[in-house]
Amino acid sequence: AASQEAGNATDATQAKASLRGAADAVLALAGTTGRACIGQLDSHWLSQYLLGWCGRYTGGAMPAAGQCMTDFHGVSESCGNCLGDLIQCARHSCEKECCSGQCEWSSECSDCNQAHCNGAFSACAGESPPMRIGLVISA
Repeated sequence: AASQEAGNATDATQAKASLRGAADAVLALAGTTGRACIGQLDSHWLSQYLLGWCGRYTGGAMPAAGQCMTDFHGVSESCGNCLGDLIQCARHSCEKECCSGQCEWSSECSDCNQAHCNGAFSACAGESPPMRIGLVISA
């Protein structure tokens, strides 16, 4: 009976350790998801410029667009991924409204990005998109 109790105690300890490890992993993910860009997008004009530049340079495709933002904006990899996803979304969802990058300042382009891309970016980044206008994307 004593050895069975010791075995149960060991099983309980291992189960707690396993649950603790799983909880730590979830918390680690939660720490970046939804907060990936907090405090990293202070210079909105630079963010705007680099979103357009990285969009053109990478053809608006992930993961290259995210890596471009990480490398040239100096944001974390997780923030770069949020920005890259924003670039890719604009290309896939708003290319027509943004005239393939030729009318990115138009209200149609801005409205399209707002409707299709900005919410997902904010949910990832924990910040508003670095610009109110549409993105400059051309393949």
